[in-house]
Amino acid sequence: MLTYLAFAAVAAAADLAGALLVVRAHRKGLAPLRYFVAAGAGFMLAAAFVRMLPESAQVPHAFLFVLVGYFGVHLFEHTVAPHFHFGEEVHPEALLDPAAGYLALLGLGVHTLFDGVAIAAGFMIAPSLGVLLSIAVFLHKVPEGFTIASVMLAGGHSRAAAVGAGAILGVLTIAGALVTGFVAERHVGYALALSAGVTIYVAASDLIPEVNREGGPALAWTVFGGLVLFAVADWLLSPLLGAH
Repeated sequence: MLTYLAFAAVAAAADLAGALLVVRAHRKGLAPLRYFVAAGAGFMLAAAFVRMLPESAQVPHAFLFVLVGYFGVHLFEHTVAPHFHFGEEVHPEALLDPAAGYLALLGLGVHTLFDGVAIAAGFMIAPSLGVLLSIAVFLHKVPEGFTIASVMLAGGHSRAAAVGAGAILGVLTIAGALVTGFVAERHVGYALALSAGVTIYVAASDLIPEVNREGGPALAWTVFGGLVLFAVADWLLSPLLGAH
């Protein structure tokens, strides 16, 4: 348990780092972040399809749980919390209602809770899988913290509130890992299947559209670079993956 909690804590720190970045950085700092988002999208999709889905397929009706994870977050975002995009919320006119920041926090909280679930479930199946999923989660954590802080600031909240929102996402990541640690091992596959659905949604429905909106071959290659990064990490960890 201590191992995956440590990895979850590192991912949680990245949420806070992203929030700190947006309250301190100038607008010119957005460009590198877009590439980070693009790489994260490629890595997350690769992790979901190559590792999370096959490992969760061992339990009955696993892919139904994948769909529940995907469409559940989609429904939640579009009914309870407003849909938001990476990078746009730095414009104060984009969100005028102060409540929008809290609704966005609620929406991203669902994502980040399952980040912790994915990390813990991965380590419970195989340490190497847990490391891979931790990398996948970490890659989108800074943009996640950046996003929630941007929404909070655009809603008229203070810098302290923006940083606090990033910290809350980090706490939820650790909470997801803790809860998964107390789930019976036979249920880990279901947790991983739900996490796969959420991961695919975040990458394919949130991050990839932002990459497409920005356009340009550089971002497209960066998405592919995320896939290459996953392939390299998977290959380096292959000795540990032999039994899985």
